[in-house]
Amino acid sequence: MNKKTFLVTAIIGFLFVGGVGFGFYTMKMNANSFRGIAIPVKGLPPELCEKWESAFQEVLSEEAVLQEIVDETDYAEKLDVQAEEAVTHLKDAIKVRFVKRKDSIEIGLVGKRKQNEDLTKIAEYLYRRSTEDVAKKEPSFLQYLAAKEQAAGQPPLE
Repeated sequence: MNKKTFLVTAIIGFLFVGGVGFGFYTMKMNANSFRGIAIPVKGLPPELCEKWESAFQEVLSEEAVLQEIVDETDYAEKLDVQAEEAVTHLKDAIKVRFVKRKDSIEIGLVGKRKQNEDLTKIAEYLYRRSTEDVAKKEPSFLQYLAAKEQAAGQPPLE
């Protein structure tokens, strides 16, 4: 094998390996990802947790609440969604679920892995915004939050 043949073969090999690496990276970054907040509910009855889960789902399906979240977090800009479709996209992306094996209620968003940082920030706002309304609908959740804040040494939520 002469030098030219070896050089051409090496260049083609490097291009192939680089292309495969870039393809793998792109595939991983476009994979689905869930980012959210977990509310620990260890020791509480499952019926109560399911009641809170349905209350969160009800609050997070209201158009006015979704529009407020879209406006406050710049959802359309951060996740590259058209402004007219942002509320619908957010409604489809929100996931609320009670996970028995983790003893928690998870509230968050499904998106692409490359958007994890923005998804986390939006999920935090989503949690704060929905907690207020769920506490109004479910007095038991308000009591839970008050006990949790009292244990952490914070003033109670009113």
